[in-house]
Parts: sequence; C-alpha cells; structure tokens
Amino acid sequence: MTYDEARLAIILRAQTFTHTDFSQSRIKYPNAPQFQVPATGLWSDINILWGQSFIAGLADTPCTRRTGVVSINCFARPDTHEVKITQLADAWLSHFEYFSIGQLEILQGQIQNLGNNSDFIQYNVSISYRVN
Repeated sequence: MTYDEARLAIILRAQTFTHTDFSQSRIKYPNAPQFQVPATGLWSDINILWGQSFIAGLADTPCTRRTGVVSINCFARPDTHEVKITQLADAWLSHFEYFSIGQLEILQGQIQNLGNNSDFIQYNVSISYRVN
C-alpha cells in the first residue's frame, strides 16, 4: 500500500464519522477548500502525519513497514461545556482505534487536553498507524 492509498483510506474512514450534534461540515480535511470555522460549538481538523519506516523482514528484498499518526485536533468555543469536547475526542478515538483495511492498520491512540485561550478549547487525538 502506498502512502497515498493509506491517506485515502484514512480520509474515507473519517468521512464515515458520526457523532451527536456534529456533522461532516464541521470537519476540516487536509487541503479542503474554503473551510469555514464554525462560530459556535465544536469542530475538528484532521492531519495525517507520516513517520519512520523500518524493515520488518528480509527475503529477496526487504519488507518495509511505514508508520505515522492520524492527528485530529478538536476545538470548542469557550462557551461550550468541556463534556462535549471530551465526548467528541472519545468518539474520534473509538472510530479509528484498531481499524484496519488492506495493509493499513490503525493502532492505539491517546487524547491530550491542550488547554484553552480566549477563542477556543483544544483537545488532540493522536492515533498511530502502520502500513504494509
């Protein structure tokens, strides 16, 4: 599986995400044209971060595995209760964790509370993956 095939599989998985009071229009995808940050409530920003490759086996040629992280930044306006962003981050984690398709395996993840400023509260969901 190529990097681009893995990227497409991750995006297609994200496009099946559903959560209470949260629509696909509240998700900013990589290179998405003209995303409008919502004035209220929650939204997310998805990024696919490529990682290190390693040799997993030898035969006529090395079997190379590639790694990376699906990074989902979750945002809420300060007037949104913290329970809502926590539930959104948890839903993203459940949606991606231990999903596999073809040679893509999405592994374990974590949620980090990055705090807030006057504009928004931010949680980051980071989920490791490997290809091949």
